Amino acid sequence: MRYKLGDSGPAVSDIRERLVRLGLLPSSNSIEFDNEVLSAIKSFQTARGLSVDGMVGADTWARLDEAVWALGDRVLLFTPGHLIHGDDVAQLQQRLSQLGFSCGRVDGIFGKLTDHAVREFQKSVGISADGVVGLDTVQGLHRLAKTVAGGNAAALREKLRHESKRTGIADKVVVLDVGNDPFTDPAFSVDAIELASQVVDLLEGKLSALGTTVLLTHSKDGRPTTITRADFANSAAADVLLSVQIGISADPTTHGVSAYHFAGTHGYSVLGVELATFVVDQVVALTPLTNPQIQGKSWPLLRATTMPAVVVDLGYLTHKDDTLLVRDPAVLTNAARGLMNALIKFFEPVGR
Repeated sequence: MRYKLGDSGPAVSDIRERLVRLGLLPSSNSIEFDNEVLSAIKSFQTARGLSVDGMVGADTWARLDEAVWALGDRVLLFTPGHLIHGDDVAQLQQRLSQLGFSCGRVDGIFGKLTDHAVREFQKSVGISADGVVGLDTVQGLHRLAKTVAGGNAAALREKLRHESKRTGIADKVVVLDVGNDPFTDPAFSVDAIELASQVVDLLEGKLSALGTTVLLTHSKDGRPTTITRADFANSAAADVLLSVQIGISADPTTHGVSAYHFAGTHGYSVLGVELATFVVDQVVALTPLTNPQIQGKSWPLLRATTMPAVVVDLGYLTHKDDTLLVRDPAVLTNAARGLMNALIKFFEPVGR
């Protein structure tokens, strides 16, 4: 169910209440999804790195629920198969990272790395190392957090870990994904997926020839869910994930090459930014596609993957010029070459 301008009822009242709690809407007894709610939802989506459509679908609803939690509001712990999401988790990750306990990227998801960091912190302050973030752990974090300030420790650690992997593309594990634009229109969807699949097939061949281990998230039998694809990349311990899609936009003027990296309210992927930059630069250099754009998003595929991940739109079927370009086999071949070059540069030894 998607709630939009003009809707009303208990669910809209709930949405309004959450927006009020977040300071995005003044308190009222209204149950209408009016222009005031529309503006607040768009502001919320923009701040959270979501697709900005002004509607409350599953993703936006989930993020509204996450946003109302602050550290200490509830007990946090690692629950395999049912990971806890929320702003309180992100606050926990920020404080652990500042204190020197690595929990990976600040993504608001209580996963294995966060569990390990919590247990290490608990050991260091002499409380039960059970991984449960209750009152004692929160109080310990509050006390010690006053002694540290500033900096993006998680981003720095991410950058340092990558330095050891800059030994060339040959020994790396790359997961390739055929994406599906968030603004998908059924009239374009089949074509978009088919064209993106052609690019991925070409890229797979080029990378394999270089000695790269290439894994695909999709098969001819069907398209797994976004979370299944993210879990697959995580379980494969991939060095990078690249999701290729042909863009579909509600705005017919949107065109060119757009690359998206993880970015949320509490953190971002510094390596995602680096890879996204290489991607747009290399594709624009080898194809007639123009208008390079790099944006941070917290889409599930980018947020739930633990390795550097980028989603790239190689032109837009909804743009009058791009739609001709992306149907040209030569353009698709050169786009695949550009993506290959971007991955080569990403793992290129320092100093070369």
